[in-house]
Amino acid sequence: MLRISFAALTLLTAIPAVAQDRGGLHRRDPTAILDQIEANRGCPMSSTSVTVGLNKTTASRSSAQQSLGTYGGGGSSSCRPLVSTQVVAGVNLALGRGSSAGQTIDARGPSGVLGTTTYTRGYNMGYGAFSSATQRLSNLTGR
Repeated sequence: MLRISFAALTLLTAIPAVAQDRGGLHRRDPTAILDQIEANRGCPMSSTSVTVGLNKTTASRSSAQQSLGTYGGGGSSSCRPLVSTQVVAGVNLALGRGSSAGQTIDARGPSGVLGTTTYTRGYNMGYGAFSSATQRLSNLTGR
């Protein structure tokens, strides 16, 4: 009875340790990940792209248009980062009577990376009689 309890206890403590050792990406062929890392020697390990736009109109019957674009590529097709982080943020304000504000932000990150984090946020407001505000934010990965 003591042997069975000891074996069960050993098994219960070994399973989390094995799971921790096997963390990360689970693929059928683990050498494919190692090949991708090896092919990336001499290239940047990560790519970070931050695009922020502020567009506003405050006078009556005024107009403001803004267009921003970012390509956060990791270089040539033979040299890609392993991880990518992309941030797109925009503030677009039409604050005067009859004013209009328009904003477009396009960002594109590299393809073929092991991990990508994207963060997209915008604030768009039209305040005042007959004012209008339009905003378009795009945060994509791949070519």
